[in-house]
Amino acid sequence: MLCRITSYSQKRIGVYNVLGFSSKNNAFSSLNSQNGSVFGAVPAYCVDFYSNNPEFITIDRKNIYFITFEKELQKTENFMDGYVVEQGKSEGLDYLLQSLFDTDTYTLIIQVFDVKEERVLCSSEKQLDRNILGIKDLRQQVTGMLLEINSKCFESSIPVVRVTSFKGKKAKELLVAAGKDLRIRNGYKFDVFKNVEEKVAGKTVIRKEVVGKGTIIKVEDENFSILEVTEGAEAVLVEINKGTELLCRTISK
Repeated sequence: MLCRITSYSQKRIGVYNVLGFSSKNNAFSSLNSQNGSVFGAVPAYCVDFYSNNPEFITIDRKNIYFITFEKELQKTENFMDGYVVEQGKSEGLDYLLQSLFDTDTYTLIIQVFDVKEERVLCSSEKQLDRNILGIKDLRQQVTGMLLEINSKCFESSIPVVRVTSFKGKKAKELLVAAGKDLRIRNGYKFDVFKNVEEKVAGKTVIRKEVVGKGTIIKVEDENFSILEVTEGAEAVLVEINKGTELLCRTISK
């Protein structure tokens, strides 16, 4: 089955390379070697993600320093002040991307701000997974959040293209439309899901129904990778044989 790759017009996005911090205590004094690494890594991953994506013109905003939030982290549409918005407009930016990190809870928020509308278009929030060594697979977690943002903001998706290997009634490997351009790497884990329409209070709402899970075992090129199905192999093959459009999203575990 060949699925259509969702695309969107090229947009100019400004990605700030400074990570905002929030803490009930003094944010900077509470930094340690673990969350201190987040300070530089998260913005760098955001810049790298969008600068390598041909759908975007990426502006690396190196000279703007965001204020430190001396309050408990919360979703807010006020983190962009008037000066920053006007600067974005003068540079012809469509969107501004800013990341915020709560040093107390290890919660990361990445927000996309619509410059013209002067509002937060969408955001992704995640309490970062950790192990005894510190934050676990930070790049993968950030990549997953950015892919979620692309889906929410820009109607971008990662389709399952076809089954490349199966055994009996089970799909073993899938070709998915995500590769080096989206910074996909071996070992990245994905949910395989389908969109299901539900009627709620007279409105049609799309629900993402997970039918399987898998792990990237080979990044073929800029656009494609091979996903090994680790859970739901039979259900995945059933859906593909029915002609269902299956999509992928990254997961942390």
